Amino acid sequence: MTTLLGGPQQKDPGAPLAFDLTDQAFRQDPYRRYAELRESEVLHRTPEGFWVLTRHADVLAAVRDHRLSSNPKHQRDADGNPRELRLPLMGDGAFQLLLTADPPDHTRLRRLANKAFTPRAVERLRTRVAEVVDELLDAATAEGPDFDLMADLAEPLPVIVICELLGVPVQDQAQFKPWSETLSRMIDPDVTPDMFERAIPAVMGFVQYFGALIEERRADPRDDLLSSLIAAEAEGDSLAPQELFAMIILLFIAGHETTTNLIGNGTLALLRDRDQLAQLRAEPDLVVNATEELLRFDPPAQLTIRTATEPADVNGIPLAPGESVVCGLAAANRDPRVFDEPDALRLDRDIAQHLSFSGGMHYCLGASLARLEGQETFKALARRFPDLRLATDEVGYREHFILRGLTALPVMT
Repeated sequence: MTTLLGGPQQKDPGAPLAFDLTDQAFRQDPYRRYAELRESEVLHRTPEGFWVLTRHADVLAAVRDHRLSSNPKHQRDADGNPRELRLPLMGDGAFQLLLTADPPDHTRLRRLANKAFTPRAVERLRTRVAEVVDELLDAATAEGPDFDLMADLAEPLPVIVICELLGVPVQDQAQFKPWSETLSRMIDPDVTPDMFERAIPAVMGFVQYFGALIEERRADPRDDLLSSLIAAEAEGDSLAPQELFAMIILLFIAGHETTTNLIGNGTLALLRDRDQLAQLRAEPDLVVNATEELLRFDPPAQLTIRTATEPADVNGIPLAPGESVVCGLAAANRDPRVFDEPDALRLDRDIAQHLSFSGGMHYCLGASLARLEGQETFKALARRFPDLRLATDEVGYREHFILRGLTALPVMT
């Protein structure tokens, strides 16, 4: 275990090293800046006034602390005034996402959602997920050896799986991708009024489509997740109609985007490290551990934000009510205090402590499903394409930041 610089960081309002999401170089490759922030003697702030946590111990303590909420309604600006809620999905409006709910609402909603995402329930999907991966790869290579891994595999796979879980007919599945992409951008801290306006039709698209499907399932229940959620509502398990819509939207935002970025970021990392890719081909049983290392190395979610609801102390860092911290999940995943040679990809690494799915009560609901989809994808790519390589050295990233993912990944087989 490697141990670097000394004790706890101290809050310094004048610290010059910024965490600026408008910096395109930072968006393209945030890991160098994370290292600078992590090894600084002082704690730095974003231009919005959020303290930035980058050390593993600090991030872990923050995401586990019940005094720190993920709901933005608790946030205060630099003058101590409540921040304006910018999301059409959350807070005290029509929708309350599990992602941002506080207890007791979170406890109730999570209990309902967990029924569909237990490891045992997800494992039953493995055969079907493997079939979908092969079907998509067959279609991608039907007209030639080159394809875009994002458009042909990483993006459609989780949408198909979620739609099948919910019981959405095949012919309707394509319409959800643009809605999900629009809404996933809304969880970033730099949302503009224009982005907000574009998000409203996406919300209404989900509401109108699933409003009709919910009525169909009420009249004719089936063996799918949507029917199960409706049954819970009907049995008085405290699931309000608007919460049902919010749950469905979250499944698409979190389930779709997280898995898409895991597959894209993970494949890029493998193709840039031929030795590690060769090891996976030689040892296919390594895929479970390999997927965890790929999650650690370049996670699909870079950070999460927490706000103190009462006076709190995070590893010696005092927080007043209304003060917010950026919990740098990706930065913590490369903390040399926890991971030896953290900037190196090592598929056989012991990675039990990575924070790619956050922690505490907001640990990612779909973590088991994302893992399974990643495992089956990486296994199939290694098995089917012994000469798989990048078609270009230049890759671009979407304008999202919290959910970090590629715009495209052209590959040659």
